[in-house]
Amino acid sequence: MARPASLLLLTPANVAGAFPVDDGVVDFTHVDTLQAVQVRPECKLKGGAQYSVDVTHLLHEGNTRVCQGTLSVDGHRQGEVVCKIGWGSQVIERLRKEAGLYRGKLASLQGRYVPTFIGLFKGETEEGVTACLVLTHEGERMQQSLHISGIDLRKRVMDALAAVHQAGVRHSDFGEHSIVIREDNTPMLVGFGGAEDHECHRGIDIRFYQPQPHHEAVACEEIYWACVVAAVWLPGV
Repeated sequence: MARPASLLLLTPANVAGAFPVDDGVVDFTHVDTLQAVQVRPECKLKGGAQYSVDVTHLLHEGNTRVCQGTLSVDGHRQGEVVCKIGWGSQVIERLRKEAGLYRGKLASLQGRYVPTFIGLFKGETEEGVTACLVLTHEGERMQQSLHISGIDLRKRVMDALAAVHQAGVRHSDFGEHSIVIREDNTPMLVGFGGAEDHECHRGIDIRFYQPQPHHEAVACEEIYWACVVAAVWLPGV
């Protein structure tokens, strides 16, 4: 029987900032080993793959710790990834649910509208039972307000959100903080930790610079307010 895939999470002592430190030496003081709970379907065929992530940046600290790092699989560098690390039963269950969305309803949107799922790993660390969701790193978080961005970017953002809804998922935390911009200036939606299953009943197409419809005509609260944030409609009409 093939051994399960595992993840080595290498976290330097100065995780609060950018790396390496001034002398160019990174002191990896934390080496955590986690076992795979879920991995990409194609990886299951290999069996027992050794994943490792060299953490380089702390992106966010809250209910989960979100880090950026470099992924290697069986010693071969794969590229930049984002690790969402959490502790405690409730947070771990949210990570498991998020992983399930990526593997299920969001599967066909990966790489175009949402990041690509790498794997969900779980094990014991100094903080106790720990889970780590690994996704591809797709770009930098959006810095300017969406409503003053160019129309092409705003259209692409709304296309992404509409595709997520069509797939049966409500983001539940849509905003500039949940949008990353790739090198080719295309947006991608992230931050599905609070996402929920959703049967969207949107009643109209999203058309820019048309008179603002009544809330009831849109028939989807998240789409309606996203259109407001993205300045889709003519104001005050």
